[in-house]
Amino acid sequence: MTIVRAPQSIIGYHGCDLDIANRLLNGEPFHKSANDYDWLGSGVYFWEYAPYRAWDWAQKRYGDQAAVLRAEIVLGDCLNLLDTDYFSDLGSVYNKLAHAFASQGVALPFNSRGANRLDRIVIDKFCEEYTQGGGDFDTVRSCFAEGAPLYDGSKILSLTHTQIAVRNAGCIQDLKLVHFE
Repeated sequence: MTIVRAPQSIIGYHGCDLDIANRLLNGEPFHKSANDYDWLGSGVYFWEYAPYRAWDWAQKRYGDQAAVLRAEIVLGDCLNLLDTDYFSDLGSVYNKLAHAFASQGVALPFNSRGANRLDRIVIDKFCEEYTQGGGDFDTVRSCFAEGAPLYDGSKILSLTHTQIAVRNAGCIQDLKLVHFE
């Protein structure tokens, strides 16, 4: 029996400025995130099957110029953090980084609300080591628990989402502008 680690593709939604959306629709390439706080490392970020989450984010950031693009994302070789397969390897990378930072007398970056610097550095280092071993992740996929409980005692949080960081822009296909009514 073949083990399926993730779907072959998903629908992702990318919140952005309308001008950027139009440029992307006209063939301008996506730019990978350069923010040190993006928790899934280097990549182009999409919300998996969450157009309204992307819209809410874009409106908060861009106001009347908000836009959302829909794309089919071919996951390819996916660092799928919705399962446990890579967890011990990520822990090993964390331990190596902690040792390296400590030996230099420097504090390891840490996660804080909205700034996931520790996760980013661990994932980017893990992907770098994976590439040196002959592989290359096209995408990174994980769930992010965020927001307030929906009601007293709930474990369902108001902003929880699954996010994809696309490291290989060739995995972004069938790009379309979403129209909200």
